[in-house]
Amino acid sequence: MAKYVLWAPRLLMLIIIAFIVLMAFDNYSIEVSSGKKMESFFTGIAPALALLAGMIIGWKHKMAGGIIIIVIGLIMTLMMQEYRQKLSFLLLSTPVLVTGILYILNWFYDKPSRQK
Repeated sequence: MAKYVLWAPRLLMLIIIAFIVLMAFDNYSIEVSSGKKMESFFTGIAPALALLAGMIIGWKHKMAGGIIIIVIGLIMTLMMQEYRQKLSFLLLSTPVLVTGILYILNWFYDKPSRQK
């Protein structure tokens, strides 16, 4: 069980980051100037970069990574106002928050091995 708790948040976070990056590429279908497209792309990819940083921190420091990922999830929810639409909240915010919780659970599972 501990092995699944160890790898589940990491794999889930990689899937979430890939999904956000894939959604950021959708900005290239809009007929605007290339400068606006790049600005829109980097605005769309910023949450993925923040989540990647949280995942990298969480790789070694599970509790800190879990807290950072939960905070990023809450910021995403508030800034993009995902709480107004149920489907948007379920698809974007919920997996991020669950991943942060899994990182914290991983820290609790790993706690007995740190005390040895």
